[in-house]
Amino acid sequence: MVLGTTYIIVSDLKKSVEFYRELLQEKPLRANGNRWIQFSNFIALYNKAFDAGIIDSAPGEKFNQAYIDDFNKDKGAPKNNTVVFNFVADDLKNEYERLKKANIGEVSELMYVNVHMPYWYFNITDPDGNTIEITGNYK
Repeated sequence: MVLGTTYIIVSDLKKSVEFYRELLQEKPLRANGNRWIQFSNFIALYNKAFDAGIIDSAPGEKFNQAYIDDFNKDKGAPKNNTVVFNFVADDLKNEYERLKKANIGEVSELMYVNVHMPYWYFNITDPDGNTIEITGNYK
């Protein structure tokens, strides 16, 4: 078994596409309408509201009942930040300055940890409150 992709369920597809386009400095590779936007082989965005519209207007036409039941199941409050995406930049200081200037999400201060090795990083928050950690060479 291999990982196919990691996708993030987003509440505002347009806002999230803009955020990840700026963060990753790349255009999406492909899109499935307003339902799915693939950025690279490892990250995509899923607009769950798209499926909600189809289920409400034409139940059973595009999805089986198991999908509809799971989709409508009350899963409680969203639990953002159960997964942290870690990106590595060649120049952490430049990336930090670039993202602060881009003003696409809340950016933490640069943080330093030295438990097993020196480690510099900062976090940026995406439009749905997910934490993105960015690390790399810091001079």
